[in-house]
Amino acid sequence: MSDSVIIEPACKTDDAGFHRLVSREQARLRPYFPVTVSRCTDVGATRRYLKELVASAKAGSFHCFMLRDYEGSDPIGALILKQFDHALGKCEVAYFISEAHGGQGYATLGVMWAVDHAFGRLGMRKAVARIAPDNAASIRVVEQCGFLREGVLRGEFRTASGEFTDLLYYGILRP
Repeated sequence: MSDSVIIEPACKTDDAGFHRLVSREQARLRPYFPVTVSRCTDVGATRRYLKELVASAKAGSFHCFMLRDYEGSDPIGALILKQFDHALGKCEVAYFISEAHGGQGYATLGVMWAVDHAFGRLGMRKAVARIAPDNAASIRVVEQCGFLREGVLRGEFRTASGEFTDLLYYGILRP
Protein backbone atom coordinates (compact mmCIF):
# COMPACT_ATOMS: atom_id res chain seq x y z
CA MET A 1 0.00 0.00 0.00
CA SER A 2 1.13 3.54 -0.70
CA ASP A 3 2.76 5.41 2.15
CA SER A 4 0.91 8.60 1.40
CA VAL A 5 -1.38 10.36 -0.97
CA ILE A 6 -2.11 14.06 -1.26
CA ILE A 7 -5.82 14.86 -1.54
CA GLU A 8 -6.87 18.40 -2.40
CA PRO A 9 -10.07 20.01 -3.64
CA ALA A 10 -10.14 20.36 -7.42
CA CYS A 11 -9.32 23.84 -8.64
CA LYS A 12 -9.13 25.44 -12.06
CA THR A 13 -5.31 25.43 -11.93
CA ASP A 14 -5.46 21.62 -12.12
CA ASP A 15 -6.56 22.08 -15.75
CA ALA A 16 -3.43 20.92 -17.61
CA GLY A 17 -2.62 18.04 -15.27
CA PHE A 18 -6.20 16.79 -15.08
CA HIS A 19 -6.51 17.05 -18.86
CA ARG A 20 -3.38 14.91 -19.24
CA LEU A 21 -4.77 12.33 -16.80
CA VAL A 22 -8.18 12.10 -18.49
CA SER A 23 -6.59 12.01 -21.97
CA ARG A 24 -4.27 9.14 -20.98
CA GLU A 25 -7.07 7.19 -19.31
CA GLN A 26 -9.98 8.05 -21.59
CA ALA A 27 -10.47 4.54 -22.97
CA ARG A 28 -10.86 3.21 -19.40
CA LEU A 29 -12.90 6.20 -18.19
CA ARG A 30 -15.29 6.76 -21.10
CA PRO A 31 -17.83 4.01 -20.26
CA TYR A 32 -18.33 5.06 -16.62
CA PHE A 33 -17.17 8.70 -16.52
CA PRO A 34 -18.59 9.89 -19.86
CA VAL A 35 -19.23 13.45 -18.70
CA THR A 36 -15.67 13.89 -17.44
CA VAL A 37 -14.20 12.53 -20.68
CA SER A 38 -16.50 14.61 -22.89
CA ARG A 39 -15.85 17.81 -20.91
CA CYS A 40 -12.03 17.47 -20.82
CA THR A 41 -11.30 17.63 -24.55
CA ASP A 42 -8.53 20.23 -24.21
CA VAL A 43 -6.94 22.31 -21.46
CA GLY A 44 -9.39 25.21 -21.88
CA ALA A 45 -12.43 22.93 -21.76
CA THR A 46 -10.96 21.17 -18.73
CA ARG A 47 -10.46 24.55 -16.99
CA ARG A 48 -14.12 25.46 -17.62
CA TYR A 49 -15.25 22.05 -16.33
CA LEU A 50 -13.14 22.37 -13.18
CA LYS A 51 -14.50 25.88 -12.62
CA GLU A 52 -18.02 24.40 -12.66
CA LEU A 53 -16.95 21.69 -10.21
CA VAL A 54 -15.53 24.32 -7.84
CA ALA A 55 -18.84 26.22 -8.00
CA SER A 56 -20.75 22.98 -7.30
CA ALA A 57 -18.54 22.34 -4.27
CA LYS A 58 -19.27 25.82 -2.96
CA ALA A 59 -22.99 25.09 -3.41
CA GLY A 60 -22.53 21.77 -1.60
CA SER A 61 -23.94 19.62 -4.40
CA PHE A 62 -20.82 17.95 -5.81
CA HIS A 63 -17.31 17.69 -4.37
CA CYS A 64 -14.33 16.71 -6.51
CA PHE A 65 -10.86 16.10 -5.06
CA MET A 66 -7.59 15.40 -6.84
CA LEU A 67 -5.31 12.60 -5.71
CA ARG A 68 -1.57 13.10 -6.11
CA ASP A 69 1.31 10.89 -5.15
CA TYR A 70 3.59 12.06 -2.35
CA GLU A 71 5.62 14.17 -4.80
CA GLY A 72 2.53 16.31 -5.47
CA SER A 73 2.80 16.34 -9.24
CA ASP A 74 -0.05 16.01 -11.73
CA PRO A 75 -3.25 14.38 -10.47
CA ILE A 76 -3.12 10.58 -10.50
CA GLY A 77 -6.83 10.19 -9.84
CA ALA A 78 -10.00 11.84 -8.63
CA LEU A 79 -12.49 11.37 -5.79
CA ILE A 80 -16.05 12.56 -6.12
CA LEU A 81 -18.79 12.97 -3.53
CA LYS A 82 -22.16 13.43 -5.21
CA GLN A 83 -25.87 12.55 -5.22
CA PHE A 84 -26.42 14.09 -1.80
CA ASP A 85 -29.67 13.24 -0.04
CA HIS A 86 -29.56 15.48 3.01
CA ALA A 87 -32.86 14.15 4.36
CA LEU A 88 -31.26 10.71 4.64
CA GLY A 89 -27.72 11.93 5.25
CA LYS A 90 -26.44 9.91 2.28
CA CYS A 91 -24.06 10.54 -0.59
CA GLU A 92 -22.31 8.57 -3.30
CA VAL A 93 -18.54 8.11 -3.56
CA ALA A 94 -17.04 7.77 -7.04
CA TYR A 95 -13.37 7.61 -7.93
CA PHE A 96 -10.80 6.68 -10.50
CA ILE A 97 -7.05 6.23 -10.43
CA SER A 98 -4.59 6.13 -13.31
CA GLU A 99 -3.71 2.68 -14.55
CA ALA A 100 -0.04 3.36 -13.74
CA HIS A 101 -0.93 4.01 -10.08
CA GLY A 102 -3.44 1.18 -9.69
CA GLY A 103 -2.77 -1.55 -7.16
CA GLN A 104 -0.61 0.69 -4.95
CA GLY A 105 -3.25 1.64 -2.38
CA TYR A 106 -3.94 5.16 -3.60
CA ALA A 107 -7.60 4.49 -4.37
CA THR A 108 -8.11 2.75 -1.02
CA LEU A 109 -6.56 5.64 0.91
CA GLY A 110 -8.58 8.08 -1.17
CA VAL A 111 -11.89 6.33 -0.55
CA MET A 112 -11.15 6.04 3.18
CA TRP A 113 -10.46 9.78 3.22
CA ALA A 114 -13.62 10.56 1.20
CA VAL A 115 -15.80 8.54 3.58
CA ASP A 116 -14.23 10.27 6.58
CA HIS A 117 -14.80 13.64 4.90
CA ALA A 118 -18.43 12.79 4.10
CA PHE A 119 -19.11 11.68 7.67
CA GLY A 120 -17.02 14.21 9.57
CA ARG A 121 -17.08 17.40 7.51
CA LEU A 122 -20.30 17.03 5.55
CA GLY A 123 -22.42 15.37 8.24
CA MET A 124 -23.46 12.35 6.19
CA ARG A 125 -24.44 9.12 7.95
CA LYS A 126 -24.11 6.80 4.93
CA ALA A 127 -21.88 6.64 1.89
CA VAL A 128 -22.64 4.43 -1.09
CA ALA A 129 -20.71 3.28 -4.14
CA ARG A 130 -22.18 1.93 -7.37
CA ILE A 131 -19.74 -0.34 -9.20
CA ALA A 132 -19.83 -2.29 -12.46
CA PRO A 133 -19.83 -6.03 -11.69
CA ASP A 134 -16.70 -6.58 -13.81
CA ASN A 135 -14.68 -3.91 -11.97
CA ALA A 136 -12.87 -6.22 -9.55
CA ALA A 137 -10.35 -3.55 -8.52
CA SER A 138 -13.06 -1.12 -7.38
CA ILE A 139 -14.91 -3.88 -5.57
CA ARG A 140 -11.70 -4.69 -3.65
CA VAL A 141 -11.22 -1.01 -2.79
CA VAL A 142 -14.65 -0.50 -1.24
CA GLU A 143 -14.56 -3.84 0.58
CA GLN A 144 -11.16 -2.94 2.07
CA CYS A 145 -12.73 0.35 3.20
CA GLY A 146 -15.53 -1.45 5.06
CA PHE A 147 -18.36 -1.10 2.55
CA LEU A 148 -20.86 -3.96 2.44
CA ARG A 149 -22.58 -5.16 -0.70
CA GLU A 150 -26.25 -4.28 -0.36
CA GLY A 151 -27.54 -5.49 -3.70
CA VAL A 152 -27.61 -5.30 -7.48
CA LEU A 153 -29.20 -2.38 -9.30
CA ARG A 154 -30.46 -3.88 -12.55
CA GLY A 155 -30.14 -1.75 -15.68
CA GLU A 156 -29.13 1.17 -13.45
CA PHE A 157 -26.52 2.90 -15.59
CA ARG A 158 -26.28 3.92 -19.21
CA THR A 159 -22.71 3.77 -20.49
CA ALA A 160 -21.26 6.24 -22.97
CA SER A 161 -22.12 3.78 -25.77
CA GLY A 162 -25.78 3.79 -24.72
CA GLU A 163 -25.75 0.30 -23.22
CA PHE A 164 -27.70 -0.24 -19.99
CA THR A 165 -25.75 -2.13 -17.37
CA ASP A 166 -26.23 -3.45 -13.86
CA LEU A 167 -24.35 -1.95 -10.94
CA LEU A 168 -23.40 -3.45 -7.61
CA TYR A 169 -24.55 -1.28 -4.71
CA TYR A 170 -22.24 -0.97 -1.72
CA GLY A 171 -22.80 1.04 1.45
CA ILE A 172 -21.09 2.02 4.67
CA LEU A 173 -22.71 3.59 7.73
CA ARG A 174 -21.11 6.14 10.01
CA PRO A 175 -20.01 4.36 13.19
